[in-house]
Amino acid sequence: MFGFGKKNETKKYGLTGDDDVITTIRKALESNDMKYQYSDDYKMFTVPIQGDDLPIMMNMVVQDAAIHFVCPLALKAEPNNFEKVAWELNGINKTLPFGAFFLDPDEGLISFEYGYIFVETKMSQEFVLSMMKHMVKTVDQHDGDLKKLAEEVSKIPDAMYG
Repeated sequence: MFGFGKKNETKKYGLTGDDDVITTIRKALESNDMKYQYSDDYKMFTVPIQGDDLPIMMNMVVQDAAIHFVCPLALKAEPNNFEKVAWELNGINKTLPFGAFFLDPDEGLISFEYGYIFVETKMSQEFVLSMMKHMVKTVDQHDGDLKKLAEEVSKIPDAMYG
């Protein structure tokens, strides 16, 4: 029987821990010849992916038995447009089956994010690749709406893609 909240439950039941997930993500990326950077300090993978017509940067942060998938977009809202941009993003979000577009109220940056808790699961390479695919697909599907929104916000120059 599971004793929820007990320490060392991961080891006792052979469940996935942060280090296992980091290894799984690394293997998934390398087995598909995907270029990435990894930060030990933040337990974060950064992967450049080419979408349909937008380059998409994906960060995967492994923290507290969760993977945080984050696609920061090259868009920045100005403070005087925050309310309008937030409403537009909310309109997109209500159509999504998972994840959400966010507006950072401090910086005005826009991102697409999804968090997956893996505390009681075995993580697979296939799952990681599937989530990455769905993240990119969702950003690509809303590319038109985001481009319209970009007309009202500043486009951030992309150091990697220009």
